[in-house]
Amino acid sequence: MVAASIGNFVEWYEFAVYGVVAAFISVAMFPADDPTAAMLNTWAAYGIAFLVRPVGGVILARVGDRYGRRHILYVTITMMSVATFSIALIPTYATIGIAAPILLICARICQGIAAGGELAGAAAFLYEHSPADRRARTISFLGVSTFCAMVLGSLLGTVLTVALPADAMQSWGWRVVFATALPLGFVGLYIRRSLEETPEFRQLHEKRAADVTEPSPSPEGFWLTMRENRRAIFLYLGFGSFYSIAIYVSVAAYLAFMLANGFSERSALTINTLSGLVIIVGILLSGGLADRIGRKPILISGASAMAVAVVPTFLLGSTGTFALGLLGALIFVIPLSVFITPAVINVVELFPTKVRVTAGAVAYNLTVIVGGFMPFIAVWLTQATGSTLAFPLFVASTAVLAITVVLVWYREPKDDRVSTPGVEEARR
Repeated sequence: MVAASIGNFVEWYEFAVYGVVAAFISVAMFPADDPTAAMLNTWAAYGIAFLVRPVGGVILARVGDRYGRRHILYVTITMMSVATFSIALIPTYATIGIAAPILLICARICQGIAAGGELAGAAAFLYEHSPADRRARTISFLGVSTFCAMVLGSLLGTVLTVALPADAMQSWGWRVVFATALPLGFVGLYIRRSLEETPEFRQLHEKRAADVTEPSPSPEGFWLTMRENRRAIFLYLGFGSFYSIAIYVSVAAYLAFMLANGFSERSALTINTLSGLVIIVGILLSGGLADRIGRKPILISGASAMAVAVVPTFLLGSTGTFALGLLGALIFVIPLSVFITPAVINVVELFPTKVRVTAGAVAYNLTVIVGGFMPFIAVWLTQATGSTLAFPLFVASTAVLAITVVLVWYREPKDDRVSTPGVEEARR
């Protein structure tokens, strides 16, 4: 589980530290004459990586479906670590001018391509190695790795902000958080070196070798995969988009909102860290629950609670008071922690073994595009309307859409926790 989750950890560590040091990046990488425009450009550069994630999903996930789950895990962690480390080396706008934001965008594109294949590959690897009655519990470790990474990134940002003078933090301190990605990547690559291929993929590989009518993935076959699985892809888009939105609200948008409403960096980052710890506990508890009662009840209850909580969350986050800001975070992240595992397991559970990584990566990364621009949308909506409630109301509306999709179209897997259509297909 550690080997499969380490790449996801590196990916979300980078996400977390980018949010923590976004204010410093905006000053370093963009013209200083318009701070609002610089911050919007910083978040736009952040969002570009999410636009290219489906491309990475198509390219790298095909490796996972053609050559095996473990091969994609080697590639993604290497690309992500090197690209993240490179951000620490980019000179400032004052030094090299327009080349600074261009290099930042190039690094973000490389990160996006790598991230495009990581989660679906890791989720398929864990899912196919797990007993049928423990799949959600096993997949929950991907969620745990996500928020462990966020907590570490937030903690590191907090320590640097407290320990360093403001000018030192702006000059070089923010670069430290990106530089740490390289040793993390080396550790992950070392751990992944001895991974064994999943039983399901080995069976599928043997079937392909023995049956000429069972083709390996090809460029032409990609579009056939999309057509054959379009219903499942659109189903995941319906509720997975809200999952991505909720993640970015809890980690990046709410943090930026608190900083804009009177919270000190220390207080806001501390709230972010405590929220992450609460989510980790909730994820661990919800995995076993999803195995016992099913995915659908948890998806509906989690989304419903977040729809109700999101407006009070932002109202409390505008007070500038630590206790109320923490309360606002908790009433949103507790139901989010329950929602995460059933959302993640459906990245692979909705699709058959032979196209599980490719179809899952496409579906998941399309939802991530939506979530990746949420911090940008949060700033824009607040500026355009002058209301702190505009963005949370938008989030609540996406929760209602997700609830509707799950109620109307989502069906529990027909395997009764014993097997999946993909498993049976691989075994025939």
